[in-house]
Amino acid sequence: MYWKIEITEPHCGELGEAIRHEDHGFAMEEYSYEAGHQMEVFVHDTADPLWHIFTDMESGHRVKIPAEKYRKMA
Repeated sequence: MYWKIEITEPHCGELGEAIRHEDHGFAMEEYSYEAGHQMEVFVHDTADPLWHIFTDMESGHRVKIPAEKYRKMA
């Protein structure tokens, strides 16, 4: 399932933190998105009330974003 989302508050994290297996430490580079950034994402998990997991289709990176820091666009 693909969504287009807009970041509503600045968000940063580390690549690899959203991968749920033991080799998640392979790429711990930081990423950041400014408020207003729009992107197409592949949806992995939006069931967790705190963290939603997506793959940014432009960069190919899997990211973990709090539900309150983005909005799904129509």
